[in-house]
Amino acid sequence: MSKFLQHRPFCLASSSPRRQMLLKKYGLKFVCHSPKIDETPLKNEAAKSFVKRMSREKANAVQSAFPELPHDVIILAGDTIVFFDDNILGKPENAEHAYSMLEQLSGQTHQVFSGYSILNKDSAEDITAVICTEVRFQELSDEMLEWYVNSGEAFGKAGAYSIQGLGSILVESISGSYNNVVGFPIERIIPHLIENSWVSFAEQEKMEVSA
Repeated sequence: MSKFLQHRPFCLASSSPRRQMLLKKYGLKFVCHSPKIDETPLKNEAAKSFVKRMSREKANAVQSAFPELPHDVIILAGDTIVFFDDNILGKPENAEHAYSMLEQLSGQTHQVFSGYSILNKDSAEDITAVICTEVRFQELSDEMLEWYVNSGEAFGKAGAYSIQGLGSILVESISGSYNNVVGFPIERIIPHLIENSWVSFAEQEKMEVSA
């Protein structure tokens, strides 16, 4: 299995199974700590600014709350929102709320914004950025909406759906990063780790290619 050589300890500032899955996929070792911050948007705060601020605040909150972390730890944080019709769609509060969200998105194109922050505790420097993916939903029938909400998957998910789960059949098309919609744009994060020599490519045996 192809993995990276890891040269610094990592901490994921999240309890999200999806973010953990994306890091484990590349053989990275890490501890998890969930930050406690106020996740309320500021008045007139743009969606991009909000997720960027949230990801940076999550990384800083974990650094402050867990002083036992190694001095050279790299803290990885992220925040993902669904944005539609000038509104941020958060996690549904109940089944009725989830149904209402999905009904709004039916047959429409919405945006998924993810902010990510990579904080080097040793230097207090961070790399923070935002990316956007456009997602178009199919026209969803009442039966489809009821089926999906009753599956329970909508809860705990921004926008009330999970693209890597049962919610994949709600989606007609996407433009941009799929991993961003899952919740962590790993294809943007790994290059930063490589560029800073926090991880490196492991030596692999060359495969013989037959003619």
